[in-house]
Amino acid sequence: MPQTGVIILCHGSRGERGIVEVPEALRRVTEGVKPLLPPGVEVIGAALQFNHPTLEEAVESLAVRGVERIVIMPYFLFPGRHITEHIPQLVEKLKCIYPERQFIMANPLGLEEHFIGSVAKRIEEAAPALWANAGISPTSPEDIEQQSMEIAEKFLPPSPNMSEEERLVVKRVVHASGDPEVVSLIKFSPSAISSGLSAIAKGSPIFTDVQMVAAGINRHLAEACGCFVSCAMDETKGLKPAKEPNITRAAVTMRHLGTRLNGAIVAIGNAPTALMALLDLVDTKEIKPALVVGMPVGFVQAKESKDELVKRDVPHITVVGTRGGSAMAVATVNALLKIAVKNKEVY
Repeated sequence: MPQTGVIILCHGSRGERGIVEVPEALRRVTEGVKPLLPPGVEVIGAALQFNHPTLEEAVESLAVRGVERIVIMPYFLFPGRHITEHIPQLVEKLKCIYPERQFIMANPLGLEEHFIGSVAKRIEEAAPALWANAGISPTSPEDIEQQSMEIAEKFLPPSPNMSEEERLVVKRVVHASGDPEVVSLIKFSPSAISSGLSAIAKGSPIFTDVQMVAAGINRHLAEACGCFVSCAMDETKGLKPAKEPNITRAAVTMRHLGTRLNGAIVAIGNAPTALMALLDLVDTKEIKPALVVGMPVGFVQAKESKDELVKRDVPHITVVGTRGGSAMAVATVNALLKIAVKNKEVY
């Protein structure tokens, strides 16, 4: 029996098209959201008016199934009267009808960064000739990088919200991913930048979970800072398979490094199990990396491992949710190396 139910609540639309398209849109949204939520959460769509099921019908459906907690997610852009008055009033009535149920209102979609990309996409779909006539002019690698940084800068929040070093890291990650949406997903612990730069200044080692991350780290910058780059997988090629039946090689390699992780920078861009193994070392063996760049990617344990990382008192930079990957982890480390080399040149 599900303990929690989620209602994706849209406005609804009258007319023949609305009768067909609203339920289909809700079906696609609910089916897309469900795999991203914990197992056992029931997700259904509803309309505020004109279409079925209504909010009241959706709540009744969940109540019949024994759901104790109901989260109402308004599929609305702006906090207009529906959000501030009409829906809260309906929820209050539903609380009286179902006093034993807990109702939670989520925020509307709002002005998230990824909507900007969606707007540009719709314009391209409507007027593809704009792009066809733009042409591609020859550009040097330096110009490409500069233009990319200028574009990435436009997606960043105002300067007071992050330090200059954090801005540089975020721009590099956006550039590497080609995805402006990650701006709001990148999280820094308070001492992440200072601890990472301090470790680089000391020539501390940089360990990675997979070879792809190690290969992407700029060796010239690392050598200039005296930092040795090592892929954990390469160090454990000759080891016997783990005795435990359900442990990945990535987790085994992280355990193998043990105390060598103290004071090191650890960049994880692929394997959630490597990050979980690292956190286990932090908890049980009191291993203290100088910085964890925790950016594993995927739909299985990636989000959960990063959720655990942000709970730990260890300096970290991460991309919350299911996104991540080697390119983002590499971009983060290389950004820190660039800052460190520049600091050396200044002093």
